[in-house]
Amino acid sequence: MLMKKIIIINNNKIVTKNAELADSFFTRFRGLMFRKSIADDYALVITPCNQIHMLNMKFAIDAVYLDKANKVVKVERNIQPGKICKTVKQASSVIEVKAFSAAQLGIHEGDTLKTTVGDEK
Repeated sequence: MLMKKIIIINNNKIVTKNAELADSFFTRFRGLMFRKSIADDYALVITPCNQIHMLNMKFAIDAVYLDKANKVVKVERNIQPGKICKTVKQASSVIEVKAFSAAQLGIHEGDTLKTTVGDEK
C-alpha cells in the first residue's frame, strides 16, 4: 500500500514535507491503525472524509478538519485511542497529526491550507 507523498503549506510556509495522502478506499480505511507511532512532523491527509475513529490505534492524535476550500473548520486535539469522533458536516477531508502537534505545526481554525505533490528525495 503506497500512499502519495505531499507537502502541506499554510500562509506560504511549509507546515510539513512529511505527509501522505490517503485517497483510496483501502488507504482511507486503514489510516493510522496498527502503527506504533508517527513522527512529530508527520501528517496523514484523508480525503474524502468528515469523520474519524480511533479504533485499533495505539497513540493519540490531533485531527484537523478541512472544508472543500481547504479551510480549517475544526481542530480536535489529543483524541485518545478507542474513540469514535462526531461527524463534522462541513468537512471534506481530515489531516491527522501526532497529539498536540497541530498548534506546533502552525495549524489553527480559520487557516486555509494548500497541498502539493512532494518530492521523493
